[in-house]
Amino acid sequence: MNLNTLMGILLARKWAIIASCALALLAAAILILLTPKSYTASIDLLVDSRGLDPISGQSQPARMTGAYLATQSDIIRSRNVAGKVIDQLALGSSPAMIKAAKLTGEPERDQRRMLSFLAKGLIVVPKRDSSVLSIAFKAQDPQLAAQIADAYAEAYMYTNLELRIEPAKQTTQWYNQQLTGMRQELIEKQDALSSYQEEHGILVSSDRLDLESNKLAELSSMLIAVQNERLNSQSRSDQIANTKRGQLETRALDNPQVQKLATDLAQAQARLAELATQVGENHPQYRQARSEVGALKQQMNRMLELISGSLQSSVELSQTREDQLKAELTRQKELVLQLSRNRNELNLLKQEVDNAQAAYDAALARSVQTRLESQIAATDIAVLNSALVPTSPTSPKPALIILLAAMAGLLSGIAIALCWEWLDQRIRSVLDLEQGLGLPVLAHIPR
Repeated sequence: MNLNTLMGILLARKWAIIASCALALLAAAILILLTPKSYTASIDLLVDSRGLDPISGQSQPARMTGAYLATQSDIIRSRNVAGKVIDQLALGSSPAMIKAAKLTGEPERDQRRMLSFLAKGLIVVPKRDSSVLSIAFKAQDPQLAAQIADAYAEAYMYTNLELRIEPAKQTTQWYNQQLTGMRQELIEKQDALSSYQEEHGILVSSDRLDLESNKLAELSSMLIAVQNERLNSQSRSDQIANTKRGQLETRALDNPQVQKLATDLAQAQARLAELATQVGENHPQYRQARSEVGALKQQMNRMLELISGSLQSSVELSQTREDQLKAELTRQKELVLQLSRNRNELNLLKQEVDNAQAAYDAALARSVQTRLESQIAATDIAVLNSALVPTSPTSPKPALIILLAAMAGLLSGIAIALCWEWLDQRIRSVLDLEQGLGLPVLAHIPR
């Protein structure tokens, strides 16, 4: 089938096409007349996408995402907002709503019908690449459509604020409960620290442990010095007591008097030895020299006895002083150890108090912040364009319906013509005859 054949068929069946178009236009006209007129009222809201926290002034990155406006659209469509619209406008007793939703007077059924009516008429459109939300409502009553659109905007703004402050209120309540226990714990820690300081006489934090440690070191040094002195005296005393006389004189030569006596004794003995070679033992000079040697030896013995007694006394005094220092050192060690234990326990108590204080301060600061957040009365949503009462209906649209009906009638007429031609085929041109018989046409008589 070529274009000429198709045009021939359509021209031959033109009355079927015209009838189809006429019927479609008639149905469109009836639809326009029977369809009730609907009016759409729209209100534009500006949503602050910066998301600044009114308390801290910091931005909230979650509000900068594209999903934020989609979330706000879902909030507007929620039953929570719809319920606030119903309560705000008292739609259950509104004559326009009673007529539009066909309310029966039963609260539960009427509530469901009103929610269904609001859900069907609500249109939420987030503007592309913008922070503007458009809320539109479609109804047969233009005044009702404008009222519901404004009510939706107001209910949405209140719900948005409510969703922000309700978690803050719950958090504030939780923090208040926690602060009571933390405050009691802090008081107990402080009381335990004060009791410990009072029990051990620690009025202020001082360096007493360092002072007592220095004193312990001094006592240790003194003990070592006394022990060295005692050992030295004991050694000298033992040497004097256990060695021979000739050795005694040499061991005791560190004493000036002993040295002088030793020198005089040596000179007297040398003189005696010299006289022994010159004169006899009965010679007066020899006897005198021997007497001098004996006297010097007696003096030396007495001097050594005095030195031995002095060394023994020194040993006894050193031993007594050593015992005293050992006792004092033992007591000082116990005192230092006790002070060290006290300081460690005191530091632990102070650390517990500091930790409890830090935790309480942090919780208190957060509690103050959440309490301020729970008292916020401003929202980040503003009305950009309020809803106006529509003056012209948005549906039905006569021009669009007639255009669609004409196109539908034309297509239906063409389809009917083609189907009719298929059921009742005819020869309408020379080409059809040649194709049908397979023979060339020699001539034809035109009309």
